[in-house]
Amino acid sequence: MTDFSNVFLISDMDGTLINSKSQISTINKYALNEFTKAGGTFAVATGRTLHSCKQYIPELPINAPSIFYNGTILQDTNNNVVLKTLSLQTKILFNFLKQCLIHCPNTCIELHTKDTFHIITKEEFDDPVIKRENLSYIRSNLDDLYDLDILKVQFYTTNTHTISWLHNFAKSMEMDKIAKYFTSWSSYFELIPKNASKGIMLDNLRKMPMYKDKIFIAVGDFDNDIEMLLFADYGIAAQNATQNLKQVADIIGVSCDEHLLFHVINKIIPNLDKLMITTLQTA
Repeated sequence: MTDFSNVFLISDMDGTLINSKSQISTINKYALNEFTKAGGTFAVATGRTLHSCKQYIPELPINAPSIFYNGTILQDTNNNVVLKTLSLQTKILFNFLKQCLIHCPNTCIELHTKDTFHIITKEEFDDPVIKRENLSYIRSNLDDLYDLDILKVQFYTTNTHTISWLHNFAKSMEMDKIAKYFTSWSSYFELIPKNASKGIMLDNLRKMPMYKDKIFIAVGDFDNDIEMLLFADYGIAAQNATQNLKQVADIIGVSCDEHLLFHVINKIIPNLDKLMITTLQTA
């Protein structure tokens, strides 16, 4: 068995560890268990909340702090301890959201806090994932949430024009002064604190004494994984990843439907030197 004691493997969830059927394959779970038994360190980095990961976390041999809300929370899931949080500045954010409620009412707008999330739009426009995964939330008025620490704002819409409008409107409202905003999936537009990202939180991890000598390998599929792959020693993109992510990745793996984490652990990590030479020769 390969010795993985010097490897810290961190993986995105949806579209990476989780396949297109919203499942973690038995083969991926087996590979991760064997990886950690052989000394490997494993964590996840996701845009999801810990609550929305509840059906998956117990299936995984996570043995290091993981990243949630696209980099606004670093949490030890085994001991249920939050190690670091980042929040958005309220006044600028709420001015932006008040205008969004007027100009794009046919969206689902979620404001995420450490413990739950609030929906400030009508039920008829709710993200179907909420019902499908039985997520608990509070339907609220925006003005009642002013004193809360908002970690992430998420818009859901099936209208691609609305996503484009949100990008342009956020820029015109100078949201980049307080936030990063991006499309995290085809139907999602998100805002997180300016000083937050999966990559920045990964850098926080590698500065911890117990991980400072580890080789960090990050795996992802979407644009919100770009910084994470850049901050890692080796960045691996799923075959189903966006072109933007593939351009920054060191290695392209198989798709999430072909047991990507099994492939990373058994085919890529043991052959990193050879694969990197091949990548350099073909670049």
